[in-house]
Amino acid sequence: MTTDQKEKCRKAYYHSDIEPTLDRLNQIKEIVSKFEENGANRLTCALEMKHKDLDEIEQLSGFIAQACDKMEKELERLKKFEPSFNNQFATDHNNYYNSVSEVLRHIRSHLSPLKIILKKFCPRKHPSAAECEMYNIPPKSVIDASLLGDEIYQPDLFELESFPPAVQGLYNEMIKFFKAEKECMDICAEILQEELAIRKDPIKSKCILDKYRQKAYKRMENTIMLISEDTIEYLKATTPAYQAYLHYASEEGFAQGEFHKQNCASMDHLCLIEAKTENEDITIKEKMLWGNNPKTIKKIRYVISHFDELLPADFKHKLMGMYEYIFCQWALPDNVKQAVEYFIEHYNGNYAPVKYAAVNKHSLEYNKTSEMVKSFISRINVLFANSNNEDLMDFSA
Repeated sequence: MTTDQKEKCRKAYYHSDIEPTLDRLNQIKEIVSKFEENGANRLTCALEMKHKDLDEIEQLSGFIAQACDKMEKELERLKKFEPSFNNQFATDHNNYYNSVSEVLRHIRSHLSPLKIILKKFCPRKHPSAAECEMYNIPPKSVIDASLLGDEIYQPDLFELESFPPAVQGLYNEMIKFFKAEKECMDICAEILQEELAIRKDPIKSKCILDKYRQKAYKRMENTIMLISEDTIEYLKATTPAYQAYLHYASEEGFAQGEFHKQNCASMDHLCLIEAKTENEDITIKEKMLWGNNPKTIKKIRYVISHFDELLPADFKHKLMGMYEYIFCQWALPDNVKQAVEYFIEHYNGNYAPVKYAAVNKHSLEYNKTSEMVKSFISRINVLFANSNNEDLMDFSA
């Protein structure tokens, strides 16, 4: 192959891989968003340049129509994926995890036909893969080079209406296709923007971390008891999440910095290490319920130990179940049963504690805005304020 031929080949080769970067995702989002605005001109320019006949145009219309059907199903799955993704602290990927990659993985049925369509309207013919490999030809992205993408184009002299009905039909199918793509890309962008917002929010990221820990402790409850000290020492030396944890000055810093950057196995190992490591006399059971949060657990213990002081002066035992339920909603609203069991185990007051079934029946009458609930919570805050204990007086914990 001559130098000129190699140069032509180099200019002609396009690849359809989509780099997993936010910039590339935003570029695709912009392309599909603008198609309704300039798509007709781009399409007619591309058809003139590529010299496609009516049979090819009709085949492409059919392909796009079929693609839209598949995309609808994937869009529904994406909508289900959207709320769950950013509620998960860890992922099933490694430390170099890329959130854009994960998002792209969930929209294959959207991206595959998009890449095919863009590739069909690149200005020049593609060389063979063998030629590209033989002459070490660097590729160009179809997103950048396609006349339906970001390539500069020359508007056709004639309006779309002057073309045969098949062309107008192709355009209509493309409008539907790019609208569906836009909806998909908007969701993807929202997912990634929310992820960025969580990383900037120490409270929210810490909350997601705590929920992960609680689930991990619960899931590994039986395993924790069997882990030896030697195993823990080995995990400390080999667990990326633990090594990362040591470099942060605070729990919030770790939660923000490592959100969506650690895989599940590494985070589970971190939880095993924490569960087996003494931390201000926090039990494994307490870590399962409230995570590795000494201040929170200290507050809950303190409230239980002073529970009788929080009851009104005219308290009658028949209200014990209701007040236990209020306590559970304050201490562990997502797991009233476990909260009741913990309360019964640690309560040493003057009244007989009520068991779960009798406590839980008060769920129907519970109202967090009622005077009864507000007074009880207010008395808890006063109790902390009068404790002269920094941990208890820290209302951010």
